[in-house]
Amino acid sequence: MMNLLNTSFERKSYEVELQHSILFECVLGIAMITYPKLHDQLDKSKQDLDYIRMNLSEHLGAELQYCQEHNTWKMLLQLLHAQNFTSLKEFYGFIVDLPDQQLKYLILPYLDQTQEVNRIKASQGDGDSENEMILACKGHAFFPQMIHYIGSCDLKELRNHFIEITNGWYREFLQKQESEICSILERDQKQKENWFKNQSPQGIVLHATGVDYKPEAGITRVLLIPQYIYRPWTIQANLEETKVFYYPVSDESLNETSDPYEPPAQLVKRLKAIGDEKRLMIMKLLSEKERTLKELTALLGMGKTTVHHHLSLLRTAGMVKVTGAYYSVPENALQGIESQIDAFFERS
Repeated sequence: MMNLLNTSFERKSYEVELQHSILFECVLGIAMITYPKLHDQLDKSKQDLDYIRMNLSEHLGAELQYCQEHNTWKMLLQLLHAQNFTSLKEFYGFIVDLPDQQLKYLILPYLDQTQEVNRIKASQGDGDSENEMILACKGHAFFPQMIHYIGSCDLKELRNHFIEITNGWYREFLQKQESEICSILERDQKQKENWFKNQSPQGIVLHATGVDYKPEAGITRVLLIPQYIYRPWTIQANLEETKVFYYPVSDESLNETSDPYEPPAQLVKRLKAIGDEKRLMIMKLLSEKERTLKELTALLGMGKTTVHHHLSLLRTAGMVKVTGAYYSVPENALQGIESQIDAFFERS
């Protein structure tokens, strides 16, 4: 038997920050409209999205097609994280003034700390480092193609594309609803900040995103960015030492005035989820160990479709998570229900 003295440092937590910006909403809108595979799984209907795209100008349509081919929305998101921009004009000035090497560095995807030297060298035009990055992410859906594109594209044309697509999407789609969306984003951030006061970092992330995100090596900060356009999806990204979640605003954030007698939608979902005998049995079984749908079906003596329906309701309420084929109960599944109930009854 080997004796092991563990003197390594294992991170137990992370800091959580919230940001909201119409600029993130603009770029996420571009990402959404250029990813048709998800158009039947969004709050907006596929028919509405098809109508939006068909009524955009020919010039913007061409820029969106270019974005769809090269995933330039991802590059734009990374540029937005370079600093806190207050307007598109400020963002455009930043893009225009960036030296070529710095622009390439910022738009190359962050893979992990082991690839940062290759990222720097690839931004300086080193082909071997570019190939090392491509090899390191060869299983990713689009990073290899994106890295190759960044290494070979005309940066002057790319800068122009960044400005044309964001300006076009803002003018033709976002501007007319900017005030309403900004209010929604601000309400959601305030709502989350009020709820977060007595929560653990992991509980905060779970409540906002539905993701049970445990501390991991190299991540010291989680950045939560509310978004309206991509509801109900949460978009996840990595930056240096930071995990980013662009999470969907809650239902109660959509309306400016709220009835003090109308309970928060998330609270209702959570109470409905646990207010059923079979769902409580499922949670009890999953609190003991993670189990598959097949295992739960056998243990409960219920049909597969019925068990899957119960699991879907529990997942929507954040009471159950799934990893591959296995379901389990997050550590903080029931955390905060009492404080949500207290907050509702204290409304004036």
